Amino acid sequence: MPRIRTVKPEFWEDELLGVVPRDARLLFIATFNMADDEGILRWTPAYIKAQAFMYDDDLGPKEVDQLMRTLTDTGLVFPYVGGVARQQMAVVVNFRKHQRINRPQKSKLPPPSTAAWQVREMYARRDGWMCQLCGGEIPRRLVANEDHNLWVDHVRPVAAGGTDHPSNVRAAHRVCCRSRGATEGEEGFVPPAGLAGIEDSLNDSLNRSVNDTVKESHTPSNSDVPAGTQGEFSSMNHSLTERKGKEGNRERKGTPPAPRQSSSPTVEQTGERAIEDRMTDAFLDRYRSGNAYGQRQVRKVIADTLANGTDSAELWRALERLGSLSKPISAGTLQFAFSELRQTQNASNVIQLPSGQTLTGTDATVAGWAALATPPPSEDSA
Repeated sequence: MPRIRTVKPEFWEDELLGVVPRDARLLFIATFNMADDEGILRWTPAYIKAQAFMYDDDLGPKEVDQLMRTLTDTGLVFPYVGGVARQQMAVVVNFRKHQRINRPQKSKLPPPSTAAWQVREMYARRDGWMCQLCGGEIPRRLVANEDHNLWVDHVRPVAAGGTDHPSNVRAAHRVCCRSRGATEGEEGFVPPAGLAGIEDSLNDSLNRSVNDTVKESHTPSNSDVPAGTQGEFSSMNHSLTERKGKEGNRERKGTPPAPRQSSSPTVEQTGERAIEDRMTDAFLDRYRSGNAYGQRQVRKVIADTLANGTDSAELWRALERLGSLSKPISAGTLQFAFSELRQTQNASNVIQLPSGQTLTGTDATVAGWAALATPPPSEDSA
């Protein structure tokens, strides 16, 4: 049953939503009404078409399916197959951040099972990869010390009748989950001794992200994986799960090399592989975990930018800026990253439009980007 929901003013300023099509933004707002108080809704093109676009003859199930994929690819909605009937469902990932529910009603829809690692990573991304018990950071990649790896804690334990519904699940370290279970409560929770050495685990996780580019580049594509090996999540064509591969392959063996300094370009042209390929791999290994970056989109933007004569070191700094903020990689967001970097280098960042002309709307925006992208004249040329 549809519910009355609210839309925050910040919704219209969100840069991630700003790069998705307008119909996809409308669909995202519609998910607030279609979702129950846990943020769960049915997720089939026929149902979404009937609920959100019933009067739009120009949108059929195929077009609606493309809009749905846009929301799942950007990580706003997480699809899954749940229940005995194997229904296609979805969770609005940050539903409780968008909505304040007064007297929430118990959900009648099956939640995603936390036994799946894709679901645990979705909750970790929702919680900012922070342990909700001790407040410490959770490694984004599997580390040797199993106590420090990601797990989920149930606010109300399953043994006491708790469920896997989103409001009852939170990200935590494995050792914190065990410690909290042993104390049978969270009042006076004391970080366990097993958290010792967490900084080394975090550094190890970061090193794996930065230095495993060669191994990732040789990972077979989804079309090469035998049918039935990726489980029920792959059937939803969700980019957050398809690009991960099997959980057993996520941990690398051997000692990772020392990380490079972020102040210098991470990759250089060596003649072995194109620089756009190596830069794409380096970016995805550092920032893909917990985000919805697609390899094809990132490589295209990098290749187009390099083709325009952009310095690779400056491009890498802009990519680092976007990746650290979990922003999407597109020509528009990259221009904003360039402008921020160049503002710190120039004494003045005021955009002067051509005299005698009055530009508005998109023309003014494009003119502003062009002005920021144009380097100031040198003293010799003056």
